[in-house]
Amino acid sequence: MYNYYPLSHSSKINLYPVELVSIENLVVEQQNLGPGSKELLKESIKNWRKASGENMSFALKLASLERDSHQIIFNNDGLMDKFASLKTIKDIEAFSMKYGLLGITHPDNLQVNSNSPAIMATLEPPILFTKYDFSVFEPIELWQWHIDEVRRILRLYHTARKANSEELLYEVIEIKLHSGRFGSLAEDREITERYFVYWTNGEVILMLPKEFEEKSMLDIAQYTLAKILELRISGGINLGPGEVISNTSTKEFTITEQRYSKYLLAAIYYDLWQTINNSKNVYLCENRNCRFPFVKSGRKKYCNEACKQEAYRIRIVEKGGKE
Repeated sequence: MYNYYPLSHSSKINLYPVELVSIENLVVEQQNLGPGSKELLKESIKNWRKASGENMSFALKLASLERDSHQIIFNNDGLMDKFASLKTIKDIEAFSMKYGLLGITHPDNLQVNSNSPAIMATLEPPILFTKYDFSVFEPIELWQWHIDEVRRILRLYHTARKANSEELLYEVIEIKLHSGRFGSLAEDREITERYFVYWTNGEVILMLPKEFEEKSMLDIAQYTLAKILELRISGGINLGPGEVISNTSTKEFTITEQRYSKYLLAAIYYDLWQTINNSKNVYLCENRNCRFPFVKSGRKKYCNEACKQEAYRIRIVEKGGKE
C-alpha cells in the first residue's frame, strides 16, 4: 500500500484517502481497513498515546475501504513551500487529503514500555517523529513538528545567506557545552566535554565535530544545514532506472536515473534540499503576525493568501478603519 512519489519528473500517482479524526471518539472496531491494517491502527493509537502521555487530540488516518483512492499529477517542485505554509488543522487536513500521509511509523513497544533512560530518550521528537515506514495513523502533533522543522531549516538557510553579522545566526541556533560519555566505542566512552548545536527553542540538533569547535558561526550554520538535511532525508529516497538512451551508430547506451520516494515527508525534505542547492531566494512573510520563511516568486510578499488578507486588515485598523 505504498505510494511512490516521483522526485525527478511529473507523474500520475494514485493516493489512498485520508481523513481527520478525533482520537477520543475513534473506535478501532468500527474501522473498515482490512484485518492487517486494523491491527496496525490499534497498535499505532496505543503506542502514540503512550509516547505522548495521552496528550494527543486529533490525528490523520487512512480512510475506510469504502472510500475510493484518487489520482493526481504529482510534481515535487514547490511541495516544501506548500507544506511550510500550513498553519491550521484545517490546512493540514486539506494538504493530507490531496497528498496522503507523511510516512512516519508509530513508536515500537520497546520504546513506549521501557524504563531505561537511554530508550526513553528516543521518545523526544527528533527521534520519535523521524522513522520512515508505512503508516495508517499520524498524530497532528507529528505534522506540526515537521512543519516547524521545515520552517526552522528555511530560516537558518535564509539567515546564513543574508546575515551581515554572525549575531543574527544566534537568533536561530545556539551552541552549548555539555559533559558526558559521547564516544561510539567502549574504550572511548569516558566523560568529556563536547559542543552541541541547538535550535533556539531548546531542541538539540547535533553534536559538533571537534574540528568545527574553533570555526566561525557561519561555517557551523552551513555544516548544520547539510547534516540536518542528511538526517531528514536518510532512508527516504530511492534511486531507480529511467529511460534507456541508445546510440544506434555505436551501439552504446546509457540509462538515466530517476529518484522517487515511498514517503511524502521524504519528498518534502528532498524539495527543501533542492531549494537550498539551487540557491532559491527565501524571504520572511511581511505579515508581522507571521514572519514565517517562504520561497519567493515574483513580487510575492506573503507566505499565503490568508497572511496577505491579515496584513491588509492590520493596515486598515491602523488607518482608523479607512481605506
